[in-house]
Amino acid sequence: MRVGSLCTGIAGLEHGLELAGVNVEPVFVSDIDDGVNSWLKVNRPDTPNLGDFTALDALPPVDLLTAGFPCQPLSSAGQRKGVTDDRWIFDHIARLLGRGMANGRPFVFLENVPDLLTSTREGGDPMGRVVRRLAEVGYCIDWGCLPASAVGAPHRRNRWWGLAYPADPNDRRQFRRNPQRLLTCVERPHAARSCRVAWGPYERAIKRWESVVGRAAPEPQIDGRLSPAFTEWMMGYPEGWVTDTLPDRRQALHVLGNAVVPQCAAEAFTQLVDRAGS
Repeated sequence: MRVGSLCTGIAGLEHGLELAGVNVEPVFVSDIDDGVNSWLKVNRPDTPNLGDFTALDALPPVDLLTAGFPCQPLSSAGQRKGVTDDRWIFDHIARLLGRGMANGRPFVFLENVPDLLTSTREGGDPMGRVVRRLAEVGYCIDWGCLPASAVGAPHRRNRWWGLAYPADPNDRRQFRRNPQRLLTCVERPHAARSCRVAWGPYERAIKRWESVVGRAAPEPQIDGRLSPAFTEWMMGYPEGWVTDTLPDRRQALHVLGNAVVPQCAAEAFTQLVDRAGS
């Protein structure tokens, strides 16, 4: 499927699609974060980066559009200004969908925090705004919350997932997926490493996630500080996905902190596609 990505980050949603059995053909990415763009330049060198999509009038045609749009306006860790926050950019996503695309209209795979459903203080009704804006441009949406722990991760990281599709059945595409559910990462060739940590009561959770991602947990700390390599493993990415490209610890942790767990994205996408097709 031809896939376009808004708020791309480290391409976690696209990796999740691949784990769900979708043959992804990247058409474009879009991000303005410096660390992310350094990563994209190395890891997606042949895919055009549209930069700030809020300034665009149209998008190239794709079969599927992904967008993990900013959670800062909604997160309980922030001021929860909701739709009044300058970082609320979902309206621009809906606007671009309303412009239509050649050769049909895409499905849209969305991700955010569960606070999307509850962040109403001073900021209106964000979830209602999402549904309303999509309806105004001829889209329906199915959604739900699924935590990373549901696919075996040793942490909760609950997230809201949505799949929007044209309201007119004649304008919907058929998803072409490998029927095999692939929820493990493809390992890159690296030298074997052993972790000397005694996990104690977390041993079972760590071992479970090791079996899912297909590699042992790395050392969680370096010089007494959180290791980006361990964070990369906790988030379900292959070894070196970020750390091979971004050696700066702060930058690596920043982009990983904004990323999705791809195995969770794969499961959420699969469930939402099955629901949309029923």
